[in-house]
Amino acid sequence: MNLANHLANPPGTWRPAKPAQAAAITELVAAAPLKLPQPYLDLLALSNGGEGDLAVEPGWISLWPVENVVAHNQGYEVGRYAPGFWGFGSNGGGELLAFDYRSGPPHPIVAIPFVPLDPAESVSVAPSFGALVEGIGRPMPAA
Repeated sequence: MNLANHLANPPGTWRPAKPAQAAAITELVAAAPLKLPQPYLDLLALSNGGEGDLAVEPGWISLWPVENVVAHNQGYEVGRYAPGFWGFGSNGGGELLAFDYRSGPPHPIVAIPFVPLDPAESVSVAPSFGALVEGIGRPMPAA
């Protein structure tokens, strides 16, 4: 999939940010507790953050800018309350979107309520970040 084309004119909402600086992406890669998947890094290189429709539950994605990822994981104390997970965004509301790096790669994507930030409350969103990207900018299918 050509990510730039995929996100250029989606059928739903996608509000991209300016591309991330290569140096910021390199710093994130060095700080992350897992090998970040290439589709995630490719997305950051095109859109340093952004938000929009997501064709799978939770139906919306708010991607954190690369400069905020480490600080948000520390601030929410993800390592303490949800060891084995690494947040990269939210659903724009009360759920953390995170890599589950207890298994894999590829690392499954999960949603975890911020309160309580408990892995037992995690819900599968996509089998990988590459699969998640396919749903960005696409509305949820009608039930």
